[in-house]
Amino acid sequence: RVLSCGLKDFCAHGGDAAAGTAAGDKRVPKIASVVGILGHLASRHAGSIKQELLRMFHESLGSPREQHKATVPFLLQLALMSPALLATVSPELVDSLKPPVLNQLHQHFSAMPRDELDGLVGVVVHLLCHTSAGALRTLRFLLATAAP
Repeated sequence: RVLSCGLKDFCAHGGDAAAGTAAGDKRVPKIASVVGILGHLASRHAGSIKQELLRMFHESLGSPREQHKATVPFLLQLALMSPALLATVSPELVDSLKPPVLNQLHQHFSAMPRDELDGLVGVVVHLLCHTSAGALRTLRFLLATAAP
């Protein structure tokens, strides 16, 4: 429920964290609350949180619904704000990025404006540079995907 409410709020405010901060709206504290609640729950429910994050990611790729289009940017924002969430989910996420999922990601973002896509790529690169959990696995994945 926490993730669902956070995603709804993220969608309601345009899904752009930088714009939300600059405009001074109230979304940043709500996302901060989501991160805080998940951080608190992670001590006892890390497996459930990881499953739900991965489920949200995969479910969003096959859906044309507007809320699902914002799921990946929302999850990236959560990862930016919580290294613990990133560390929890990144190894399994990398393992799930098989060719069909990569094709879904490509289709999912192919209609996105170039500047927004560049922003998302920048966030992904930032997260890759700042993750230690599964770093070797991630690097191997990137090398294998770039030059199979």
